[in-house]
Amino acid sequence: MDRTQTIKASAQTLGLTHTKISLDQILHTAKENDYSYLDLIGYVLDCEILYRQDKAREKRIKEAGFPYPKYLKDFDLGFCKAISKKQFKQLSELAWIDGIYNLILSGPPGVGKTHLAIGLGYQACEEGYKVSYTTMQSLIKTLRTEEIDRHAGVKMRRIRASNLLIIDEVGYLPINATEGNMFFQLISELQERTAIIITTNKGFEEWTEFLGDAALATAILDRLAYQCDKIPMNGKSYRLENRKSFLEETA
Repeated sequence: MDRTQTIKASAQTLGLTHTKISLDQILHTAKENDYSYLDLIGYVLDCEILYRQDKAREKRIKEAGFPYPKYLKDFDLGFCKAISKKQFKQLSELAWIDGIYNLILSGPPGVGKTHLAIGLGYQACEEGYKVSYTTMQSLIKTLRTEEIDRHAGVKMRRIRASNLLIIDEVGYLPINATEGNMFFQLISELQERTAIIITTNKGFEEWTEFLGDAALATAILDRLAYQCDKIPMNGKSYRLENRKSFLEETA
């Protein structure tokens, strides 16, 4: 075994994955830049740290369970008049996660609720927070099966360990009393521990309708609204306004 292979084997033993897979490039860079011994050691360690940070970020994004990528840089503030530039900047700085504040994004379909929620989630993953995304329907199914289904159990443990939980499409479908109580118990458990983003097409006064229980709706909203910003995102649908077609227009 030559010296290069020996170093790669040692790097693998020490868990220096980037050093092992990029040793030839590292040596080439060191030679091209005439690195000293200290420069070379510093370069190897810096590359290893960046590699691990990138892998950790990729893992956080994967485990968050986003349905598709959405980014804050692509959010159209010109179309969405519900949020000012100053408010958008405050949200993107994510201090509200550390303060365990909740966000309730309400409004009809197509106004950007899910885009903003996922964009904030992606930003949080980039900055080292643990994030979980779920639709309300998926969350209820997971809550009902966590004791008997291994995957559901893993998902709920991840949700409970998250710094930020995004619950999308709350109120689109009614839930029964058992499911409503499970949802209440989860919100109570996460209160003052996990920041929550909820997207919903219902106003607060309509939560009784899909929960089917006025007392339960009041109890859930009481916990969510304790430290919370409610952002009503009304207006036209962005998707309908920016509809695309592959058919050529006829004269």
